[in-house]
Amino acid sequence: MTRSQKNIGREAFFLRRATPRVNGFARRREVAALTSLAARRGERVWLAGGAARDLLAGRDVLDVDVAVTGDVEALARDLERAGAGRFVPLSREPPRVFRVARRGREIDLVELTGGSIERDLGRRDFTVNAIAFDFLERRWIDPFGGASDLLARRLRMVSEENLAEDPLRALRAARLIATHGLAADRPTSRACRKAAPGLAGVAPERIRAELVKLLEAPRAAAAVRWACANGLLAPAISVSARRQRAVGTRARLLDAPALARREPESRRRLRLALLCAGLGLSPERAVAHLVARRFGRGESGDVGRLLTLVSGALEAEGARTEWAWVHDAGTLATEAALLLLLLEPGQRARALRLARRSARRRRGGPRVTGGDVVAWLGLRPGPSVGRLLRQVRIGILAGEIRSRAQARDWLRARSVPEGRNHRPGTKSR
Repeated sequence: MTRSQKNIGREAFFLRRATPRVNGFARRREVAALTSLAARRGERVWLAGGAARDLLAGRDVLDVDVAVTGDVEALARDLERAGAGRFVPLSREPPRVFRVARRGREIDLVELTGGSIERDLGRRDFTVNAIAFDFLERRWIDPFGGASDLLARRLRMVSEENLAEDPLRALRAARLIATHGLAADRPTSRACRKAAPGLAGVAPERIRAELVKLLEAPRAAAAVRWACANGLLAPAISVSARRQRAVGTRARLLDAPALARREPESRRRLRLALLCAGLGLSPERAVAHLVARRFGRGESGDVGRLLTLVSGALEAEGARTEWAWVHDAGTLATEAALLLLLLEPGQRARALRLARRSARRRRGGPRVTGGDVVAWLGLRPGPSVGRLLRQVRIGILAGEIRSRAQARDWLRARSVPEGRNHRPGTKSR
């Protein structure tokens, strides 16, 4: 038996093994409604792209991509009326795309291009995305050997022209390396390197969408290293080649075991902070840079705060100063301690101590509010109340204050002299 015959046999077994998953998937309410409505209209529907790839690989499929013949908009509206979700047009230019979404599940209906499913798949980016399942004939369609590549964890382009047509596909290669553990072959890497300059002209929103998926993956170092080596990162996020190289040399930090254990959103935030540190950006410039790349202001601000907290941690000396750092870090304390450990390995003892203090914070203590400070000390609301409240809360974190009564006595012992910032007719004691 030749090597190619062996590959064909393995691929056929791989496809057959996916049959039970396909059957279960086809019974999902929205998928069953789609195939029933399409049959009633005399139209053909194929599961395609990433949804077909992930179903074949045994991964969860939440977002469904289908290629559709006939009037794709009419079918999408019928699907909405059947209760499968809300109809949203994504593109009215050929190929037209319409989304039907409900409760976190989406179906994207895409107009078939080229006149046949085989030609449609031939316009796609990578072979693992050029696979389809025919709901009518109950068979897989894989004209470019995508199943074999998926088995071999190989990322292979369908054609260089397809990558040049949309440079974002080069960045998508990096994302698939991260999310699916694939490795690009040499011709694909060369084609992506050639397409890379075109990323400078791609909408930042589209680039952000790929980066989010890449940075949330359990492992991202290999993908970022590959993206830097092939010149993708610099045009994608508007940095110099020198800074791109700096990120590539520090990419290993992105796969720290502690990062893999965190939730995807936290993992993404920490990796953004690591990338900004690798680019040599100050906290303020990091925030501005991320906002310009269409990351949310809240997330960008958190990244800036994390970088600021790392600097502050290096200056914290003594238990009370460290507790003050934990207080000011708030919900970002644990992440900031981890970031300190990653960026400053020589500060391991300090980082671990701050992490332990951050974990102790969650055990709580007496609840003291600004209203309590005003009532206990007879002060007018103002900045001094906030400063005193911060100090008492630091005392609670440090274990110096264990009850509301102790908090009141602690505050009264340190309150401003009578007559300064007090409400008329009140006394501090």
